[in-house]
Amino acid sequence: MGKLTDIELRNWIKAGAPVVKGDGDGLTFTLSAKGTAAWVLRYRFAGRQKELTLGRYPDLTLTKARDMAAEKRVEIRRGADVALEKQFKKEADKLAALVAKSGTVKVLYDDFFARQIDGQRKDPEQVAGIFALHILPVIGSKQVTDVRPADVDKMLRPLVDRGVFRTAAKALQLTKALFNYAMKRHIIAANPAAPFNWKDIGGKTGPRSRVLARAELVALFKAMRETPNFPPHVAAAVKLLLALGVRKGELQKATWDEFDLKAGVWRIPAGRTKTEAAIRIPLAPWAIGVLTEQRARGYNGYVFPALRMSPGKTTGYMGDATMNQALYRLQSSLEPFTIHDLRRTARTHLAALGVVPHVAELCLNHKLKGIAAVYDVHDYFEERRAALNALSDLLAQCEKGGADKVIPIKQRTPKKA
Repeated sequence: MGKLTDIELRNWIKAGAPVVKGDGDGLTFTLSAKGTAAWVLRYRFAGRQKELTLGRYPDLTLTKARDMAAEKRVEIRRGADVALEKQFKKEADKLAALVAKSGTVKVLYDDFFARQIDGQRKDPEQVAGIFALHILPVIGSKQVTDVRPADVDKMLRPLVDRGVFRTAAKALQLTKALFNYAMKRHIIAANPAAPFNWKDIGGKTGPRSRVLARAELVALFKAMRETPNFPPHVAAAVKLLLALGVRKGELQKATWDEFDLKAGVWRIPAGRTKTEAAIRIPLAPWAIGVLTEQRARGYNGYVFPALRMSPGKTTGYMGDATMNQALYRLQSSLEPFTIHDLRRTARTHLAALGVVPHVAELCLNHKLKGIAAVYDVHDYFEERRAALNALSDLLAQCEKGGADKVIPIKQRTPKKA
């Protein structure tokens, strides 16, 4: 039996003084100095004191307030934080109203990115790039409630047809996450991407093994020259990734103060390498020429600056979407390849040129394995310079239309005593 009566409530409201009175088991009547009367349920959850506003009096009568409080206590005993759930529902209703007002997948994506991706994942720019390049152009302008599995299939099919299965897998994964986000906010009842799995994107994707042969490098350079409006800064990045064997992120985030073009050296600080160790990269004349042309394009302190800020873009350097979109539009008969395949291509051609394995691995800034990693701390700079010079000579010949004049590195032989 509760402690309060309707007569007491009416008298307190008539008096107009602030009141806080408990009815029992956490149900509390409150009257503010401005005369607002309301019911609050006070409870403990996970060791913390919490409150849930049930409604205003007299709209919510004493009897109904007791009934509602009893229902909420049952939910609390079952492990629900009723105040937090009310907050979530309020936010969900706000988002649902926003989406209902504009109705598009693009609006849903903007909220999804802000709440689930930006600051939550390590690859927000890659996520934004996949949405900008592959998902939003197909379904971004559609009403969220109108998207059907056929629309998802229309989005995935070009990627599967081109053989870029890993990109298709990422696009499918993110599309499912986007519509799961919509389901949790009561915008839709079913996920239109749910019926799709790895079989629909070409099967499971195993380790990549794509390498561009010499003839393909010739075709790549030709295609970059002849494709209308192919971005020159992307062409420069592709050439340097092939010539230096560095990781994509190491090149994207490179700044001009790291380079000494006169000495032919690029010094990458420890904070920007996967091995967390600083490294000197020798620059061959051909690579220096590419960098010199890129520097003449200007812009900012990054070697490859962002020319425009895409959704989710917060940094000043060129992102994945820029490079991927340019290669996507490349007009050539080449089999599909990714940016990371260029690094594998560089390593393979180093081996073909006769570069000894440990030097070739160090060219890619891989750590030596086994006992050598403990005792061999020599950086083989001159050996790496010779190796990357030979690789650049090969690339220079490919750029000119052939690769017949490249001479493999001769293995050093011990001097006779």
